[in-house]
Amino acid sequence: MNNLSAANKKSSVHQQGYICTVCDAPATGFNFSVRTCMCCKAFFRRNALYGLESLQCRYATDNCIINMKTRRDCSYCRLKKCFQAGMKKESILSEEFKRLKRARIHENRTMPSYVVQLNDSLDHRQELRLETHDWNNIKRIHNKYEEYCYLPLLSFEKNEYASLCQQPIKSRIKIQHYIRYYQKYETSLINFLKSLPEIKQLSDDQQNALIKHNVTFLVRISMIETVDNQLPIWPAINLLLQILFGQSLIEEADTLFHTWKEYVNDSTCIRLLLVVLLFSTCNKYTGLLDTLHIYKIQEKYTNLLWLYLLDHYGELVAFNKFSTMIYYCLRLVTLSHMAELKKQDMQL
Repeated sequence: MNNLSAANKKSSVHQQGYICTVCDAPATGFNFSVRTCMCCKAFFRRNALYGLESLQCRYATDNCIINMKTRRDCSYCRLKKCFQAGMKKESILSEEFKRLKRARIHENRTMPSYVVQLNDSLDHRQELRLETHDWNNIKRIHNKYEEYCYLPLLSFEKNEYASLCQQPIKSRIKIQHYIRYYQKYETSLINFLKSLPEIKQLSDDQQNALIKHNVTFLVRISMIETVDNQLPIWPAINLLLQILFGQSLIEEADTLFHTWKEYVNDSTCIRLLLVVLLFSTCNKYTGLLDTLHIYKIQEKYTNLLWLYLLDHYGELVAFNKFSTMIYYCLRLVTLSHMAELKKQDMQL
């Protein structure tokens, strides 16, 4: 009966035509004390605890127009509008506390007793939690990605879109457009990766080896964060890729990206994963790599990613998200290998 009542209440929200206070999209209900859509709810959850001081206005006006079409343009002004609308970041903490408590109760009920005892023993032996320096590290990575990748690529996409809109459809489907797009993406991502303090500690040869070996795969993961399929430029590029690599391969990759993005739905998580994967070594490298030092760096960021998931979602969801991301990475490796084989066939 309670479920039916909740469903009717949710349905009535849509029927009455309520709109999101932040972006004017159809609202799904009250989130953090304000009527919003699911997108703004998720955006506020991801960014509110960092505060406005962690962001900057993309256009240096501090007064960007935020609506359904522009809400991705400026995170600073969008978050500012969230706060002005009355959204409370304190509600995130209280909501998370209740959710974590419910999840913990559910886990203890469903887990075998020996697993609960083992978890309690591990908790007693070592408290798994994010310290202040961990949060500062996460905040730095989040902001550096915004600076070097997210904001420049959004600007690039809009300029490309404006330019290509002036051209006939056939003129848009050219390999030069894809190459220019990929090169911009790769350059932006390399700038972000080279901003990491740990990469700067390595020799130039080791830095170049890690980046050269991993950057293509990292670009594909980073696309989850920035590509906007609502812009007509990207369907044109997808059509070009289907011609080059085959429709089934591109559609499978597209499905993987969308599934990954919808399931993870966490920008910070993706950015931490990029850093973890950067420090993956390759046995084909003929130079000298301090593999033990690189492994320790990767272990540090793997732990940071795990603690972030644990702190943000609770133990059960953290396990699921972490294992699912590993699966997605392995699946993407397989698709990337298939794409390389296609490329080699075209060069023969």
